[in-house]
Amino acid sequence: MRTMHWGRLAAVAATGVVALATGLGTGGGAQAATPTGHSVARPASVDSLGCPSGDACFWVNDDYQGTMGHVAGNNPNFMNLSNSSGCTAYPGTWNDCISSLDNNGTECVVYFWTDANYKGSYHSVALGDKIWDFGAVYNDPSFNDSISSNHWCNPTS
Repeated sequence: MRTMHWGRLAAVAATGVVALATGLGTGGGAQAATPTGHSVARPASVDSLGCPSGDACFWVNDDYQGTMGHVAGNNPNFMNLSNSSGCTAYPGTWNDCISSLDNNGTECVVYFWTDANYKGSYHSVALGDKIWDFGAVYNDPSFNDSISSNHWCNPTS
C-alpha cells in the first residue's frame, strides 16, 4: 500500500504539479489540498464505482449515488455536458449538479471549478482520490452542487 502512495506522489511530481498530501504511509489515500488535514472513512461502495480508467467521474448525489458522468479532458463549461438526471439548477446539464467525485485519471491532479471557464473557487483532487461528501472530506459543503468546469494537471491552461 505504501508503494502505491509514493507512486501517486511521484506521478503528480512528474507532471510538475505540487500537491499537498495527507495520509502517506498510513493506509489512507493522499488527498490534495485537504484544508482540515484529517482523513475521513470512505463508504464501502468506493471500490466498485465503475469509473473508466483515465477519466474523472462525478455523481449527482453523495456517496457516488444517482447518475454518473465522466470526463477525460478539460471542460470549460459544464453547461455543455449532457446529463439526464433531472438536476434542478440547469436541467439536462452537469452544471451545479455534482455531489461526489472520483479522479480515476492516469496522469495528474484534476481541478474542479465553481464557475465556467476555470473561474471562482476550485478543489484539486489528486490522482486516485475520491470525494464522497464535500462536507465530510473537505469541510466545505458549499462546494456541493456548485461545480461548473474542470481542468487537468494545473488549474488553468
